[in-house]
Amino acid sequence: MKKSIRLFLAVVLAGLVGLAGTRVSAVEPKAKAPDIPGSGVEPPKAIEAPLPPALNKKSAGVVLGVWIKEDGAVDAADFINGSEDWRETTIATVKRWRFEPVLWQGKAIPARTEVQFVQEDPKHIRSAVSPLPNLPGEIHTEDEFGVTKPVLEVDPDLILPLMVRSRRLLSIDAGLNYIILEDGSTDKIELFGASSEGAVRSALDLIAERKYKPAKVRETPIVMQYKQVLSFQSMEKPIESLSGALDIVDPAYPYERMLAGEEGYAVVRFTLTGKGTVEKAEVVEASHPDFGGALVAAVESWFFTPEAASEQITREYRHDFVLSNTPYATRRLIKGVREGKVTSNAAGGLDARPKLLAQPALAYPTSLYSQQVSGLAEIEFVVDRVGLAQLPRVIKATQPEFGWAAVTLVNGMRFMPLTKGGKPTELRVRIPVNFVPSKSAEPAAAAKS
Repeated sequence: MKKSIRLFLAVVLAGLVGLAGTRVSAVEPKAKAPDIPGSGVEPPKAIEAPLPPALNKKSAGVVLGVWIKEDGAVDAADFINGSEDWRETTIATVKRWRFEPVLWQGKAIPARTEVQFVQEDPKHIRSAVSPLPNLPGEIHTEDEFGVTKPVLEVDPDLILPLMVRSRRLLSIDAGLNYIILEDGSTDKIELFGASSEGAVRSALDLIAERKYKPAKVRETPIVMQYKQVLSFQSMEKPIESLSGALDIVDPAYPYERMLAGEEGYAVVRFTLTGKGTVEKAEVVEASHPDFGGALVAAVESWFFTPEAASEQITREYRHDFVLSNTPYATRRLIKGVREGKVTSNAAGGLDARPKLLAQPALAYPTSLYSQQVSGLAEIEFVVDRVGLAQLPRVIKATQPEFGWAAVTLVNGMRFMPLTKGGKPTELRVRIPVNFVPSKSAEPAAAAKS
């Protein structure tokens, strides 16, 4: 982790299914645990289930984890919690139990379950079986019996948005649900709350790159559900020229410069209005005109507090375009382009049409406003596996300034993650962006394949 970034993790894992506390006879439990939705099998069902001898106590209880063989015999029993003086007795009893074989796709498979014994008084003992089959493809939780927890092996640095890097100790949070697959990769990443769009984008990009040593049941890798809150803040020195900023979008890394592996910088001088909007922005210096054009377009969409604008009307900001500070998905995709691996532009077969979830404001270029001209730009980009717009590039534009403004807009877009046959996928799309000086311009509602 970079020294300038402090990353806090608060992991909250889904709870275990509760035990079905049903009174049973000493021979055959009558209670039927609910079917597992979509599994096509029933949970383990005991057919020979003697109860342990009663203790001379008013109350006692124990919970055991039971491993079941393909033929329904008990392979092993583990003590989970409860009355220690009942541990050996109940384990010995459960080892004599037999279950109906658990079938999946017509084949008997090993299974596991939790068994609870409760003695409510010296004469009455109650047992219950909790449904915990071990089916291929089943999604598990960390606190289930018999599960070995996953271990984080690859945890990349967090790529913070400029809004966070511009302020010292500005904390932002993002809550995510995701699963860890049998190979340790992450999948089905879903957002359940965030303090800002920048937090969303940074968190999605980070989680998609993580790699775990997968969770296991005994030696078999399993799929596990996670619920996690990422809290992060910048420890860098505040950027003086950005003090009082309310909304700052990152400039898009120029596509052609990125494809060439070229890094660079640009310095832009800009003037603020009394309302905190950018009235004028111009390039002071740039290592390449593309870096200047990209930064001007981003600056023209920034907002500041009126108080900050009145204190410092004219400002100057330098931005370094560094490949190591671009999102991981961006780097992976541009590497694919260099290797001739082009993302598909065929929308056919998607489980649902692309749905736009978020985008920054579209700013009309201030250098063209006095001319009162309308314009059009066509932008191509890739919607990555978590729904972020990546690699925006200008296909055509009536004015270069319209092209850079449209690229800035697309660079901040986020879509509902795309799937094909239930599996995450990526798609290359094109959209036209219209510019009208008298009102805010909006991109076309539908993307063209």
